[in-house]
Amino acid sequence: MKVVIAIDSFKESASSLELAKSIEEGIKRVYPKSHVVSIPVADGGEGTLEALGFGEKKETITLTCKDPLMRCFGCSFFNS
Repeated sequence: MKVVIAIDSFKESASSLELAKSIEEGIKRVYPKSHVVSIPVADGGEGTLEALGFGEKKETITLTCKDPLMRCFGCSFFNS
């Protein structure tokens, strides 16, 4: 049996990677010989940067950015 897990994060609760790992553990308990593939997804909000860098060891940097109303907030980027 092959199972694909593609789940978004639960806001302020768990990342998509954490959720996929928990789901995979449950599937493996019931179907120990199953092949499970986990793919993190994101809708552009929190967890997007993590999902984009899935499977790669990338360093992230955080900078102070401004929105259209010139309010400051932190922006994270991959350092390539």
